Amino acid sequence: MTSTSTIILQQATAAQDAALRELSQLDSARTVSRPALMAVVDDRLLAAISLRDGRVVADPFAETEAAVALLRVRASALQTTPRRRSRRGPRLALRPRPAV
Repeated sequence: MTSTSTIILQQATAAQDAALRELSQLDSARTVSRPALMAVVDDRLLAAISLRDGRVVADPFAETEAAVALLRVRASALQTTPRRRSRRGPRLALRPRPAV
């Protein structure tokens, strides 16, 4: 990476399964499978993180420390993001009605 490199973090799709396998083999690690985030630097896949178990694979022949750090931060943020509320809105507690 250079000081002008562009780092793109993106979720892996089925189209990237082969690239995830190749990166994992290059790193001599078990294959990271989807759901996963990938760090693509200057159109080159440098690292990936599993959103299931947090396992990381990275290109051992490239400088990947910054890309891996960004992947970990983004994966953590995705895991702590609150889920959307239902369209019904918040649930209201029922109040007892007075007897007539």
